[in-house]
Amino acid sequence: MQLLLTPMFADYDILLACGLLIFWCGYWLVHLSAICYGKYKLYRKPKPELSTPSLVCLEHGVPKNNNKQYPGVSILKPLVGVDPNLFVNLSSYFQMEYPMYEVLICVVDPNDPAAMVANRLLDMYPSVDARLFLGGSQVGVNPKINNVHAAYQAAKYSLILISDSSIKMKKDTLCDMVDNMAEDVAIVHQVPFTCDRIDNSSESMNVPLSDVTTDPSLVLPINGKVQHHNRTRKQQRRFVATLEKVFFGTAHARVYLMADLVGAICHTGMSTLLRKQAMDDCGGLQAFAAYLAEDYFMAKWVVARGWRTTISGRPALQNNGGSDLGKFHDRLRRWVKLRIAMVPHTIVLEPLSECLILGACAAWAAHTLSGGSIDPYAFYMVHVLVWFLLDWILLNVMQNGPLPFTKFEYLVAWLYREFMGPYLFLTALLWRPSVVTWTTRQYRLRWGGISEIYNQQSTSSSSEAITATVPIATTTSVTYDTTVPNNYCSTHQQQPPSGTGFTSKIKV
Repeated sequence: MQLLLTPMFADYDILLACGLLIFWCGYWLVHLSAICYGKYKLYRKPKPELSTPSLVCLEHGVPKNNNKQYPGVSILKPLVGVDPNLFVNLSSYFQMEYPMYEVLICVVDPNDPAAMVANRLLDMYPSVDARLFLGGSQVGVNPKINNVHAAYQAAKYSLILISDSSIKMKKDTLCDMVDNMAEDVAIVHQVPFTCDRIDNSSESMNVPLSDVTTDPSLVLPINGKVQHHNRTRKQQRRFVATLEKVFFGTAHARVYLMADLVGAICHTGMSTLLRKQAMDDCGGLQAFAAYLAEDYFMAKWVVARGWRTTISGRPALQNNGGSDLGKFHDRLRRWVKLRIAMVPHTIVLEPLSECLILGACAAWAAHTLSGGSIDPYAFYMVHVLVWFLLDWILLNVMQNGPLPFTKFEYLVAWLYREFMGPYLFLTALLWRPSVVTWTTRQYRLRWGGISEIYNQQSTSSSSEAITATVPIATTTSVTYDTTVPNNYCSTHQQQPPSGTGFTSKIKV
């Protein structure tokens, strides 16, 4: 019996080595396919009959007469708090070259400074159909859906664009997204990427404060002293901005593009164009309020009903005003926990998609199958070098232009991400894997993705503050002048008075 067991275990080694080597070869196809598909799909020039000049678009408020007619789009913008780039990001939605759309800005807390930024934009762009919604609706645990639900119900167009506050929109992006909304498509989403925030932050350090755009989210009066947010932690912001662009342009983009190519569900809801009919057939937005990862389940449910999802040819440009390395790590850990709760087999597949882990496995497999003739260390170094170069190519495909950092900075950020990837995955798996933090609350994840508020007592004060405004689920008007009469109500609001603070009164 002992004589039979030895070759049996030897066969297991051979089978394992063959399986790892096959997976390794297949993953190179993922690399190449993502590069080719990204080159084909992203930044494509529109066909002559679908080009932007054929639109009935607005440029500086002046309509252009042309032939192409596009459907109306309701844009839902959930806001919570402000950062230095909120004004720039939000204003980009008031400047799009699209014939017919409305901007529905959603803020839960009427005392949130984001409402002040929104009101400023309503004053600046009176020709744009825009409204401010305060209060939200308590339809589930998902704070984003609670925030936008009232605006979703009030939307007057058949297409709904839900876009995070950190996304900066180019003028032609909405046209491209609608162009991809074919008759059998229910969701058009954008590949997450980042703006070139590095050059902007370094240049702003040399600009006099009086020359900077004087929107309230950039310069906030605190204790009587003006603090310019772009002057803080300059070096860390530059590194984090580089790291984010490298991550979203390589590891994240590779999986995202490949998933869209093969028709797999890989939907990130940073910027998503929805067909309202398809959402209503699923029960509306409130049907997904039990999930924190509502974007994944939206795609899953509409695909189950025969619809398709696809990506836009324009990436979603994240333009966060603050760059914090710890928050970026927490964000990646949260995503790992959500993926494991929704798709448990990622526990095995995700580590094997990491360059360093897969390279080590493939080096051992090649050494084993070759009978020791292949040097595993040399194999490993060649593996890492080729992976590094293919990621550089994919990053340039995503960027579609010059990168805002040097090759050395890319090398440092790439190495940091590759070493930190397995560590972040392991810590997410071992440290409270079922508990995630989003905004100011903690949530417990159940298998299948359903979430519930975790440790309700410790967050009772914040919950009560939110609940106080939740019953009001309608359009409201707010002014930042405590002397305004109680019956004040208008579409466009006054700018806040100069001073060190503000209060609000609401007429519903």
